[in-house]
Amino acid sequence: MNTTLETTDEVTTEAIGVLFRELGVAKTLRFLSQLNLGLGDFTERRQAADDNRSVAEIVDAIKRHRSGKRK
Repeated sequence: MNTTLETTDEVTTEAIGVLFRELGVAKTLRFLSQLNLGLGDFTERRQAADDNRSVAEIVDAIKRHRSGKRK
């Protein structure tokens, strides 16, 4: 029994290796595509994605983008 603590990345790498060995590449990739795994810190990415602009500001930005003009 392994009592050392491994990082999540290490466990993931080992698990994918086992899947490749036992299922083969095609089945492993098919399985992993179903999981929709995200990378990194979801909360941090979500907070960074928060957009505090008003609807009017967003519409203006879309219009500028479509016309090829930037700020």
